Amino acid sequence: MQVLLLGAGTVTSRLNMQLAEQGHSVIAQIAAFSPQHLDLFDFRAVVVVSPESSVSPESLIKAAERGKLIFVVAGVGDGMSSWANGVGVPAFAYPPSDVDINRLYEELRRADAGNLAADDQYRRAVLGTDMSARIQSGMAVRKIAITSPKGGTGKTTVAVNLAVALALSGITTYLVDADGNAGSLQYHMRLERVNTTMIGLLRREISKAGKGVMSDVASGAAYLNAFTPLENLPTLRVLPGLITDDLGDEVLQQEGKVAEVIQGLFEAGVAAGGVVIMDVGINPAHVVHRAALKAAEGIAIVIKPEIPDLAETRRWIARMINSLAGVVGKNSAHEFIGSRVKLCYNQVVGDGFKSAHKMLQQALAEDRIELALIPNGILPVVDPRIAAQAVNSDRRDDILIWRYKKEKLEELGPFVDSLLGFAAHFVPAVREGAARVGLLPNQIRKRGWFRK
Repeated sequence: MQVLLLGAGTVTSRLNMQLAEQGHSVIAQIAAFSPQHLDLFDFRAVVVVSPESSVSPESLIKAAERGKLIFVVAGVGDGMSSWANGVGVPAFAYPPSDVDINRLYEELRRADAGNLAADDQYRRAVLGTDMSARIQSGMAVRKIAITSPKGGTGKTTVAVNLAVALALSGITTYLVDADGNAGSLQYHMRLERVNTTMIGLLRREISKAGKGVMSDVASGAAYLNAFTPLENLPTLRVLPGLITDDLGDEVLQQEGKVAEVIQGLFEAGVAAGGVVIMDVGINPAHVVHRAALKAAEGIAIVIKPEIPDLAETRRWIARMINSLAGVVGKNSAHEFIGSRVKLCYNQVVGDGFKSAHKMLQQALAEDRIELALIPNGILPVVDPRIAAQAVNSDRRDDILIWRYKKEKLEELGPFVDSLLGFAAHFVPAVREGAARVGLLPNQIRKRGWFRK
């Protein structure tokens, strides 16, 4: 493991040699640490020898925000020891005994093997133990499908920003590209190397058929290992989807297995204490889309307040109800859709969405579809230049909500505030977590939200 060692005394120097003997790579030993060092060195863990270094808890919190694992060596009366114990960071006595040194080695080995939860350390260090517990216990909907009745609505942009918002706010989030028409999630997330993809996972699981049944624990671990973690945001993991070359793959003909894998991804993420978001394609009859929509607890339909989108939404809802009614009956079909669907208007200018929504309600009434659909999300249009950079730059943190956290661009404030309001339908405490990490805009003049 690549380690940044903080300290300049005899204990630190001895640790430097011992870490190297244990097979770790000490990329630097420095006496003072600040957030600027995060961009100077490539490391995974920080070992702090508190009495021999100059570092503040605030700087270590910035390191935790970037996914760095923290280990503290400090005396009993040292403030750094109190901070570490308070947020659940591994802490060891100073001067360390042989037992303490061996415990440190063991913790580093666990971290190197992936058995030390960076997401949990992020929550505790960045949010504090009180908010960490509140966030974890306050999730209303954990299995989320983001879909749209037509292309061009910004569905994937909403899915990506919702996932990043939840992750930045301390919620472990599993983001899945479940677009059977070949999605673009991998490009939005700037993923260069991945553990596997949706088609790779399907092929792997189908190849196991008839070779014995895995235990639930082993099966769940296999699904979790399919996700690619993001080093600079330990609470977010991504599973890329199909590319155009995969669309005719024979594994997509095995509907039962596809449904099993989709359900397995949802269940594994929830069992691990997280939220699973699936970016689902526009055709609800596609085998992947049907499985994701059926297994989801919440279905967000992303549309623009425009007549083509309203017309396709009307057809989408009618198709979904007719499809379900043949299996569970019309009343149950209405109940299924009504209890799960969250309507999200995207790229809104002014208050035009009000007349558009009224048109949608009238159309559904004409079809004798009795659904109390309300606008759960109203996301304002974003400056086209900023929106283009969010997709086309080579920096992952140009994703809209991430960029707001980094730069506090005033132009993004209304979008961020509205998105967090939409996210609260799934995780009610998300705005509190967002405020704790500096993501929630402090003062938004509401008259300026939807400028004409």
